[in-house]
Amino acid sequence: MPQKSAEQLKQKTAALKKKLAAGASSMDLTKVRRAKKKIRRVQRRRRLLDARAKKLAPKVEGAKAE
Repeated sequence: MPQKSAEQLKQKTAALKKKLAAGASSMDLTKVRRAKKKIRRVQRRRRLLDARAKKLAPKVEGAKAE
């Protein structure tokens, strides 16, 4: 399975939130919990991806504004 980009994960989170908002009233509690857990997992994956990219990004030296 190919790695998803941060933008794809952001879109997936938005779609899951929209789906949850639309159908939460008709879902039972276990399904709502499961959906919220899935949203948290996708958000965590995106944050880790962003943090990893930031850590690996080249440092810019001498960019201090004086």
